[in-house]
Parts: sequence; C-alpha cells; structure tokens
Amino acid sequence: MNRRTDPWLISIVATLIVLGMVMVYSASAVVVGEATGDPARYFTRQLAAVVAGLALCAASMVTPTRVLRRYRWAFYSACVVGLVLTYVPGVQHRANGAARWIGFGSVNVQPSEFAKIAILMCLAHRLERYRAHIEDWREWTLSLSLLLAPAVLTLGQPDFGTTTILVGLCGVMLFVAGMRLSHIAALGGVTLAVGIPVMLMESYRLRRLTSFTDPWAAMDAEGYHIIQSWIAMHSGGLWGQGLGNSMAKLHFLPEPWTDFIGSVIAEELGLMGVLAVIVLYALLVWRGMHIARHARDAFGMYLAATLSAMIGFEAFFNLAVIMGLVPPKGLVLPFISYGASAMISHLWVVGILLTIAAESDEAPVEAGWPNRRMVGPQPADLALN
Repeated sequence: MNRRTDPWLISIVATLIVLGMVMVYSASAVVVGEATGDPARYFTRQLAAVVAGLALCAASMVTPTRVLRRYRWAFYSACVVGLVLTYVPGVQHRANGAARWIGFGSVNVQPSEFAKIAILMCLAHRLERYRAHIEDWREWTLSLSLLLAPAVLTLGQPDFGTTTILVGLCGVMLFVAGMRLSHIAALGGVTLAVGIPVMLMESYRLRRLTSFTDPWAAMDAEGYHIIQSWIAMHSGGLWGQGLGNSMAKLHFLPEPWTDFIGSVIAEELGLMGVLAVIVLYALLVWRGMHIARHARDAFGMYLAATLSAMIGFEAFFNLAVIMGLVPPKGLVLPFISYGASAMISHLWVVGILLTIAAESDEAPVEAGWPNRRMVGPQPADLALN
C-alpha cells in the first residue's frame, strides 16, 4: 500500500492545536491561578489530551480502513455502553446541569464525542454495501436506525446540540452517497416535525431561543454570554488588544477557555485573528474533501467527506454562537477549546483521514463526485460484512 501522507492536513491541524494551547493558557491562567494556585492547570490537562489524541491519531494513521470496518460494531457498541453509563449514579459525571460524562477519578470521558465517529463508520459501511438501493426508502430507514439509540441517549443527558449534529451528519452522508434531494428534503421535514416539539419540551431550550432573538431581554441570564461576547469582540477591534490582554476572561465570561474561547481570540487577536481561524478551518475542510474525492473506495469517500463536514459544522456553529448568529448549542471549537474528549476524538478523525489519504489512488473514486450512482456490492465488501 502506498503510505503517502497529507502534509497540508498535518500542518493545518498542528497550527490549530498550537493556537488552541496558547489560547487555553491565556484564557485560564489568571483566573485558575487565583483560584487554585496553579495557573497552568488547564494547560497541563489539555496538553495531556493532545498527547493521548496524537497517540490515537498515529495508531489510526497506520491502521488500514478494512480494520476499522471489521471492528466498527465494537466501536459502536462501546459508545452505546458509554452513553448508557452516563445515566448510572456513581459513574456519571455532572456539570452545569448535564450528565454527559463518565467520571473516573479526575478523568472524565464524554462518550458522545466518540459516538459520532462510530455511527458514521457503521453508516458508511452500510451505504457502500447497499449503495445500489440508496433510493429505496426501506434501505435508508434501516440505515438511519443506527442513529436511534445514540440519539435518544444523547438527547436525554440532555445534549440537544450534539443530537442535532448527529442527525445532520447522517443527512450529509446520505447526500454524499447519492440520495435524491427530494428524499433528503422529506427526511428533513420529518426531522423538523419531531425535533421542534422535542426542543420546546424543555423550558431552558425555549429560553435560549428567545434570548437569541433578544439577548438584552435576558441580559442577566441566558443572554449574558452573548452580550459579553459582543463586548469582547468590539473591544478587540481589527488587530486585538494583544495576547493575554483580554478583560472579558477576567471579569465577565465564565469559563472562557471552553465554548466561548473564540471571544477571547476576538478580543486579544482581533478580527484578523478570527478570520485567520476561519481560514484554517476552511482549509481543513478542503483537505478533507480532497481526501474524500481521491479515496480508494466508497466507504473511505463517505467517511472522509462526512468527518470533514463534522469538524466544519462544529467550528461554524461555535463561532456563530459567539457572534450571536445562532442560539447557544454548547459545541466546542475543534482543536482549540478546552476539553479532553473533544481533542482526542478530533485527533482520531485526523488519523482516519490520514489513513484514507494513504490508501488513496491518483484518480477520484468516480467522475462527477458526489453526483454518482454506484451499483452493486463488490466481493470485497461482502467479505467485510
């Protein structure tokens, strides 16, 4: 096998990680130092997550995709068990009213971060194996049944944002696999018909939605973060106040090293810094789509395209939240926000993309990607079932 690498992807991810480490320290050092006496507390923890993630990335990079396919159900089952354990007292770890983590001493794991990848592996395999029947509603109904248990378990944590991302990513993969737009639109309609009532079932979700339309009406509650984020961005101007000089992180934004780290970037590095971050994510998605286009088989193409879209969507929604363009969703800024599970899972994604790139051919999977009609499972596909 030709073990070519993708230096573009490696360079982009390395740049994002370095920027993330700098910003996690900048956003947390003073506040955490005053509270605990250890200004490098979150920097050290994030560094440990990066090391663990790089180890998983390296292992995935040298693991053939056929091995990922062979153990896809093991990954899926482990993630479902992990999601179930978030409901078990004594094992679950709660924070900010949500039980999204499994606690092992000082180490907490968020199973939903890994469940997204496992679901997409299983779905990519099934869509390739039965790609001749992609227009049969019974087939894509069976394919989407893979999403049911993880989505219900994630929604109950509660984590509506991750559930929404899961559903959206499955829709993206169906589109990449060649599903008719009319069928995708019908699925979208059904999803909205179910999702809107579910969203309105919890009062805090409704408050988030109303605070998004008018943050000043809830400036001491749900609208507080958005308003402080706007103030930080305004203070940053074009070139920023300088690294380490954010005032929002000291007095106004709670835990700014997590979901709202983009606000600290905007204040310290300015609009140009935020634009540089957006360009980096755009380049990452471009490399992921390039890898998908040149994948050796449909499985690799489906998986690479959707994993790249996953990182792009998460980055978009995180930055859109801090700008007040969408309601708060609690999604991290990939490779930059503090969070061990997110960092490790995203580096796993990078390792998968690199192994798909290493197995790639010089020519795209099929001309006219992604508007294809690929038919019939191959003997190699049958052997993997």
